[in-house]
Amino acid sequence: MNKKIISIITTLVISGGVLMGTAYAGASQLSGYDAYKLAIKDTANLKNETVVLKVSVSDAGKDLVDVSSNIKVNKAANAMSNATTVKSSTETEDFSTFKQAGKSISKSSTSEVYNVKEENIHKNLNKKAEVMNPEVAKSMEVVLDTLVGSMKNNVAVTDNADGTKKVAVNLSQENIVPLVNAITSIALTKNNNEPMLNEKAGNLDVKNMLPQLASGITVKSVVVTGDINKDNIITEQVAKIVVTGLDAKGVTHEVTINAALSLSNINATTPNTVDLTGKQVKTVTGHFQGRE
Repeated sequence: MNKKIISIITTLVISGGVLMGTAYAGASQLSGYDAYKLAIKDTANLKNETVVLKVSVSDAGKDLVDVSSNIKVNKAANAMSNATTVKSSTETEDFSTFKQAGKSISKSSTSEVYNVKEENIHKNLNKKAEVMNPEVAKSMEVVLDTLVGSMKNNVAVTDNADGTKKVAVNLSQENIVPLVNAITSIALTKNNNEPMLNEKAGNLDVKNMLPQLASGITVKSVVVTGDINKDNIITEQVAKIVVTGLDAKGVTHEVTINAALSLSNINATTPNTVDLTGKQVKTVTGHFQGRE
């Protein structure tokens, strides 16, 4: 799956104040915004889960790209599998990635070749075991709270009778602070005037799927709903983000990003594996290009 798509979606979701979390005590006394941050942190700390992610992007009602991923993670075993499908208006391509037995493996449906990269298992496990410095975490919290500003007042978390919670975020253009628009504009453009998406995902050239916004970039609205289970884990989340802007020719675009996230099989997920016996294998020494 193209990293730039994920980067853009992540940036916009952060801009809505709905991605990063920081630990708090006494969750029952928290505001909706703080309770949601705590749930996001607890969800991010999961080490074994199945994630289904679906993302679609349209421009003024015209479908541009549709991405769906099924990701299975077992961090303790340094194992992962990811099956992703990317659809444009004219093409479809499937990608498979695996982490198994100290190797990263990648394959596109357009090729019979499996790209294989050796990994340092002990290094990866040690990295995952690192704990963020409390002072750094606190500083990140301050930055996030400053970025979100008054938008935090539009985050609501409702307690259900069974111990679960419901999340709702509803931001109109009037609610979105100027700092968020500025950061979003930086995220969607490049100082060197290169297209914001310049990587290929197999044979699909992602930069040609999406409008290249150049100026006047504004987050028009952010709407998010989600479900939090009794263990404070976000099991379902749906987001709709609308961004407007002008391309280099001065044409106005209204880009809508719809994203749906579902978590299941928590602490009971076994990633898929691939048997390379008899397969065409290419050893890779650097990073995979346009995949992961």
